[in-house]
Amino acid sequence: MATRKDAPFILLLEEDGMRSYAEALWGKWVPSFNPESLLLEGHEMIEWGGELVGCVACEWQADHLRIKKLYVSPQYRRRGIGACVLVIKLRQAECRGLTLRLTVLSTNNDARRFYEREGMSVVDRTEERITLQF
Repeated sequence: MATRKDAPFILLLEEDGMRSYAEALWGKWVPSFNPESLLLEGHEMIEWGGELVGCVACEWQADHLRIKKLYVSPQYRRRGIGACVLVIKLRQAECRGLTLRLTVLSTNNDARRFYEREGMSVVDRTEERITLQF
């Protein structure tokens, strides 16, 4: 579980992973929270080789597990870390007989391609967001 001391790191990950896509979509970046107001329920920190390298935030729904965030630090990307976390979350959902679902911004083609490469399918699309599911 993430703790309050993890909040600044989580927000840095969020900005690094989302800023350019938010600016492309809405013309600006507005941080969603500050370290004191970030709601940490469902957040888990990702460690690799003893270092904090990312975070994942999930929420159980009646019919699926929703990944709300999956961020990996830039220097640790393309090492399979995100894919490993995705498999773990998929297995957790399957143990409950549920699907795994998430959304990406429509401008974030990198994330969409990553999730499709991992086997997820687009199940809904709006002007702002693309929903993918296992």
